[in-house]
Amino acid sequence: MSQWAEIRHMFLVDGVTKREISRRLRVNVKTVRRALRQEKAPRRRVSPARGRRLDAHRAQVETWLLEDPKLSAKRIGKLLRPQVGRVPARTVRDFVAVVRSALYPREAFVHRTHAPGATMEADFGETLAVVGGRLRRVHFFVATLPSCNAYFARVYPAERLECLLDGLACAFRHFGGVPRRVVFDNTSLAVKRVLRGIDRDETEAFHGFRGGYPFHADFCAPRKGWEKGSVEGGVAFVRDNVFRPMPEVASWDELNQTTLVELTEDEAERTLPDGRTVARARAAEKEHLHPLPAHEPQTCRVVSRVADKFGHVRVDHAHYSVPVEHAYRPLTAKLFWDRVEVAAGAEVVARHARSFERGAKVLEARHVLSLLERKHRAVAESTAVQQWKLPPVFHELRRELARRTRKPDREWVTILRLLDVYPQHALEAAVREALDSGSPRRETVLALLRRQSSPAPVPVEPAAVSRPDLATLDVAVPLLEAYDSLPGGAQ
Repeated sequence: MSQWAEIRHMFLVDGVTKREISRRLRVNVKTVRRALRQEKAPRRRVSPARGRRLDAHRAQVETWLLEDPKLSAKRIGKLLRPQVGRVPARTVRDFVAVVRSALYPREAFVHRTHAPGATMEADFGETLAVVGGRLRRVHFFVATLPSCNAYFARVYPAERLECLLDGLACAFRHFGGVPRRVVFDNTSLAVKRVLRGIDRDETEAFHGFRGGYPFHADFCAPRKGWEKGSVEGGVAFVRDNVFRPMPEVASWDELNQTTLVELTEDEAERTLPDGRTVARARAAEKEHLHPLPAHEPQTCRVVSRVADKFGHVRVDHAHYSVPVEHAYRPLTAKLFWDRVEVAAGAEVVARHARSFERGAKVLEARHVLSLLERKHRAVAESTAVQQWKLPPVFHELRRELARRTRKPDREWVTILRLLDVYPQHALEAAVREALDSGSPRRETVLALLRRQSSPAPVPVEPAAVSRPDLATLDVAVPLLEAYDSLPGGAQ
């Protein structure tokens, strides 16, 4: 209660004398009389605004902020130092805050209500996780349906176009359909150039992808991420509820599975203002989404390359092998987030797991075996062979060949080339049998493989004879030692 109201209440209601009021409130009796004469509450006296130490330099600070709105108070303080000397950092911060608020007043926002099936928002976030025993920077794609406040997230080793396309495709499948529009920021993965107004010059791959579903791409104004505020909050939600504490997983697939389980369980518990769970609202919104296309577009980036003299294709600072007969030839590489497919014309000649390590060499030893058969002296130093994780029996075969033959690596390669025809488990079994028999040669291994693949002999029943008495004849077993007495026989 204010002093004015308290004085009037004590005198007019409680009947306390003026001197008693003065004593109780410890104020002068003149103050009590003045309060009783005033019928309206006295206005609070406001001291006139005091000048600031840096007011003389306001015009200069305004000019700097108009040229660069992100100029920090710390930097402005350093720029002013030759003119005003050292000024406390807090004084500079307060002054710059006042000038900035006058130049750039806070913006008001329009509350929006999203119709079911109309909008999806998408964005990337970053965090850290331990994947395969290594601390990795994780780029996670987040999509949300603002109408039902449902989130979908998927993690990737990098933020590339193929990761964006894969994230969108997986989000559409998770939500059960395609919304009418998807809201993005002006990421260079999808936008080559920001044109006037809402027009954008889209990248060719993104333009073809969104035409295959199809959906309308709506890009935010530059530096106005709040136009997709639902997914901005979704990025923070996923980071707080999935990646804290830092997860430790064996693979990217396990991390994706963990993320999806966490978000799905949350949908059953989180409720909307109308009392429905997010899971129930998402199921209702699914009815308003467009169905997925019968033939979904591939989520890859296509680049043209020429294989080098080693039969390697270099893409995004990593090298991938192709069969050596394609060296020096133009090829096409399809870059998915988890794999790379290299094609010669319409034929895919190589498939590899995707690597995002700079300078990585992802090689398939079978691609170079035909060359090593002629250049067998390079087997020991072949990078592809060194990377090849062969079963121990093949290394045992190589050691055994080194003891028995003059060119062991050439014969070892010829045996490995049988993988072009026979599966690895069959070749492994044949090599083991050849080693056990004491004949680790290609001819022996090939004969064992053919025996494995040949059908089992059909048992033949003895033919019926018209003379049963012939079955009673007893023919003596010939004595082969008699041949030793012939010329040239054993002595």
